Amino acid sequence: MAISIAAVGCSSKTTQPVAFRADIAPGTLSVDEYAKYYPKQYDTFVKTKEMSNEGSKYGGSEEFDKLTQWPFLKEIFAGYGFAIEYNEDRGHAYTIEDVTKIKRINEKSIASCWTCKSANVAGIVEEMGDAYYGANFHDLKGKMTEGITCANCHDPQTMNLVIVQPPLRDALTRLGKDPDNLTTQELRTMVCAQCHVEYYFAGDKKIVTFPWDKGLTPNDVLAYYEEIGFSDWKHPKAGVGEIKAQHPEYETFMGSTHAEAGLSCADCHMPYTMNGGEKISSHWWTSPLKHMNESCMTCHREGEEKLKERVFYTQDKVADMMGKVGNINVEAIEAIAEADAKGANQDVLNEARALQRKGQFLVDWVGAENSMGFHNPQLTMETLNTSMDYAYQAISKATEAVTGVATPKWDVEAPKTNTETMKIMHEKESAPKS
Repeated sequence: MAISIAAVGCSSKTTQPVAFRADIAPGTLSVDEYAKYYPKQYDTFVKTKEMSNEGSKYGGSEEFDKLTQWPFLKEIFAGYGFAIEYNEDRGHAYTIEDVTKIKRINEKSIASCWTCKSANVAGIVEEMGDAYYGANFHDLKGKMTEGITCANCHDPQTMNLVIVQPPLRDALTRLGKDPDNLTTQELRTMVCAQCHVEYYFAGDKKIVTFPWDKGLTPNDVLAYYEEIGFSDWKHPKAGVGEIKAQHPEYETFMGSTHAEAGLSCADCHMPYTMNGGEKISSHWWTSPLKHMNESCMTCHREGEEKLKERVFYTQDKVADMMGKVGNINVEAIEAIAEADAKGANQDVLNEARALQRKGQFLVDWVGAENSMGFHNPQLTMETLNTSMDYAYQAISKATEAVTGVATPKWDVEAPKTNTETMKIMHEKESAPKS
């Protein structure tokens, strides 16, 4: 599977060099050390401490409860940690604090949960090897002295963008892409893809792994999980192993209108700003709606309010659809549980469970992806439609498992295009009359 990465933006931006290269020692992790030499970039990084939902309807950096926002989540995550506590992410400055206080972390949690939370991780993996991932989370707490810092994305001596996270390096290498030979524009997306991706804990060692071997779409990733038989936990009502989607921003963005136009994550989330006569890339990783003039308006010309209106229109449609599809997925769980309680045919009920598992993963993909569909509206709506189809099929199968009567089907493929329609018409006209 080849990974295509955006190469050129609509404004033909290139990475702007900083005024000089500081003599920072290799392996330096502390953001305070970088701040001595790059204070302007640091000042924007500090803004990640701000907590505000201003400009955003569905995300933000205030710590609100997603289980309250989307009640269906508590039902589909039953029996798993995300049903206990699932909050909106705060800014990158809070990674260590938030991962250590979340109720999903318990005495048995593993070190893999640190992987995207600290600049120390790459060095610890180099020291411990694969043993790092399955180690106890709490045993390594003392080693996590830094949160997300400049070292997560930059070589300290050259300040060039680099891939430091082992899981992404492994994924790219596995797919024939050299992580040390990417263009600057590719790196302006791939440094974000070190963490803003779907992943799972593979094997007995619980190694953080990106499931990209079949492709990047939700259906590609689901097919990968189906092939290896992976699940995160067994749902107590559905009675099947479920998959918890993580935060697949990168996978969702790829193939979108903006990606196809050549834009990178940084073009929108880290726009160039003028600071004291110097052009720098903002390190306030936040919604483009908070700095539209620097991000969106470099390409768009219709005005900020008009553009924001369009963003919210798209997100409102996705949110409405996600709520409905989420509820239907809960109904599928309830139908399976009720059928099981009535002594249903287990072979048929297992077909229902397999369908419910697929539907649940796909609606969770949309909920876990942090743009409410805006990164790729077409793919997002397609994903929700597929989830709904699986959920309805699961309900029908659960009913069949009890009654023994299959739901009637009318599975006739539509020609769709005018060319195909006219071809069929011509074939009918040309067919010998009986």
